[in-house]
Amino acid sequence: MPLPTDAVDLSADIPSDTYDLAILKPGTATPNGWVITLAGPAHPKTIAYKNSAQRDRLQKEAVIEASQVNGRKFKPDVRTPEDDDVRTVKWLVSRIVTWSPIKIGSETIEFSDDAAIKLFLRPVMAPYIAQVVDYLQGERSFMPTSASN
Repeated sequence: MPLPTDAVDLSADIPSDTYDLAILKPGTATPNGWVITLAGPAHPKTIAYKNSAQRDRLQKEAVIEASQVNGRKFKPDVRTPEDDDVRTVKWLVSRIVTWSPIKIGSETIEFSDDAAIKLFLRPVMAPYIAQVVDYLQGERSFMPTSASN
């Protein structure tokens, strides 16, 4: 056990700010050249989205509580499957910092949040979305690797 005067170095336990995810050709272990830079849990982009979502949730809770206190019925939002898809894609894009430009047909797509939302709303992009989500949900995502691993 370290002496009380010894400082414990937590550097190796702190998630990195970003990670470059090499995207694979669907159904293979072969990189296709597309690299997506993802925002770690403490990245400003991640925190901004989390704070925005939390503000929205708290505001909705306040409206529900006010309705209950005043004896009024609360009318919930009616959402469509498309609304749900947009919400999921916006969360995904909130974790993307940038990416290497890609081409689909004759269209070259540079990264922007709007371009990413439009791209990932295409049903054909599901295998790529799955790769990003799998990485983000991984237990060791953004954790530094050590020589002893």
